[in-house]
Amino acid sequence: MLRVEDITHSYKSGNEWTSVLHKINFAVKEGEMVALLGSSGSGKSTLLNLMAGLMKPTEGHIYIADKDIVKMGENKLAEFRRKNIGFIFQAYELITSLTVRENVELPLVFQSVSPRARKAKALALLEQVGIPDKADLFPSQLSGGQQQRVSIARSLITEPSVIFADEPTGNLDSKTEEEIISILLNLNRTMKTTFIVVTHEYKVAEQMQRIFTLKDGFLITESQREPQVQTEPQIEPQLELKTEVQGEEQIAEEAEPQTMVEVEEQLAAGAEQEAVEPQTAAADEDPPAEEPEHQTAAEADPAEGGKP
Repeated sequence: MLRVEDITHSYKSGNEWTSVLHKINFAVKEGEMVALLGSSGSGKSTLLNLMAGLMKPTEGHIYIADKDIVKMGENKLAEFRRKNIGFIFQAYELITSLTVRENVELPLVFQSVSPRARKAKALALLEQVGIPDKADLFPSQLSGGQQQRVSIARSLITEPSVIFADEPTGNLDSKTEEEIISILLNLNRTMKTTFIVVTHEYKVAEQMQRIFTLKDGFLITESQREPQVQTEPQIEPQLELKTEVQGEEQIAEEAEPQTMVEVEEQLAAGAEQEAVEPQTAAADEDPPAEEPEHQTAAEADPAEGGKP
């Protein structure tokens, strides 16, 4: 469905050429959901722009739906993008003067689809992403997670061959991030839509079917999802062990990337246990404290045979 063949890209700065990508090759099947993983400066954003037809590579070919987009002229490429490529941006890129429904409909306006058909399709997609009641609101009235749901619905409205998601959870908190990734995974399963998710977060990438890792412009690994998931059970026991022997400050620092709710529960349980233990120790020490008082009283009273 999507093939990247010998993609190399360089740009000129002054009198010097800088290489960004070096002979990149991979293929994505129809309906797959893959991650393009890499840190800042790895070349992943450049590769995304090339695959989306927003830039031309120095060398190589990119095929989408069996069409080499590198060979297309600007007008033909623009038309191809409108029909075959969907975008989900980190910053949502919604038009503030349009309602939620109108933002979702917008790509169909350029395809001369009737207003009635546009509205029906937009409302159906808003239902799928879980915000059917927000159709008549404006973007400024929505949370960040809700705005990203609108962006997701908009990307699907033209039924594209592939959707490029550029750091789709980069502006979201961890809970909302999980919700958005869950929506994308569900849409991939139910609609059989191909997704290329660009991210620098491994915890996002490991939920995809495959991971392509870029470093310094080179494709260094291609891994399947299953081997990555096997490492997860080893993390939680280590966290539990550390909560028993380390201070609260270090626990919060190490557990924060997972979930602060679990940390707060563990700390609360620890505080409760510490409050109970001193009471138990005091109860154990009471009997020895009473015995000396009884003996002293007996010895002090001559009538009882005690010493004067």
